[in-house]
Amino acid sequence: MDLIETFKSVVEELEKLQIHFALAGGVLSSIYRKGARATQDIDFAVLTSKPEIEKIIRKLNLKPHYLRMADLKGGPQFAIKNKSTPICIIAGRNNEQVGLDFILPELPWVEEAVKRAQSNKIDFGFGKIPSLTIEDFIISKIYSFQNNSTRFLDLDDLKEVFLSDAELQVDYLLGSMNQQSLKFPDQIGEFVPKDLKSLIRK
Repeated sequence: MDLIETFKSVVEELEKLQIHFALAGGVLSSIYRKGARATQDIDFAVLTSKPEIEKIIRKLNLKPHYLRMADLKGGPQFAIKNKSTPICIIAGRNNEQVGLDFILPELPWVEEAVKRAQSNKIDFGFGKIPSLTIEDFIISKIYSFQNNSTRFLDLDDLKEVFLSDAELQVDYLLGSMNQQSLKFPDQIGEFVPKDLKSLIRK
C-alpha cells in the first residue's frame, strides 16, 4: 500500500475500534510548515493500550517494534537493556510498506493534544481527520528533540513552522511548555517569533 492507502486503512481501523487519535508527525508537518517535506511514515498519537495497536499493525501485515522511554531518552543503559521503562511508541514496519508510528499516552503531551485534536479536523480528501493543533505539534517536536538532540528533522520542522508566520495560541503553548519543562532549542532561537521571545523573558 502507498502512503494514502495506508493512511486511510489506519484511520478506518482506529475508528472501528473507537480509539481517540490525532494525526502527528511528518504528514501533518507539511500542513504547518512554510514548505512541505517528503515522508514515508505516518504518525498517530492515540489514547489506547498496546494490544489494540498491535492488532492494527498486524492487520496491515506489519511487524510491531517497541520504543520505551529509556530508548527515547538514550538511557540509562541498564534500563534499555532490561526493557524496564514503559513502552511509549509502537512502530509498524516491514521492508516494502509505509511505516507507522503510534505514540501512546505514556508521553506527557499526548493526552491533552489528542483531546484538543478532536476539534481540529483537517480534510485530507477522504475525510476530516483529527490532527494535532499547531501548538501541540510544536510541543511534540520540542519534546522529541529535547530527549534526542540528533533528531534534526524536528529542528527543521520547528524552524519551518515558525517561518510560516501562523497564528499561535501563545498562552497555551507557553503554559504547556512550562508544565513539561520544555524550552525552545537554541539552534532555532533566531526563528522563534518575537512575541514569544518577549513573553519567555518575562
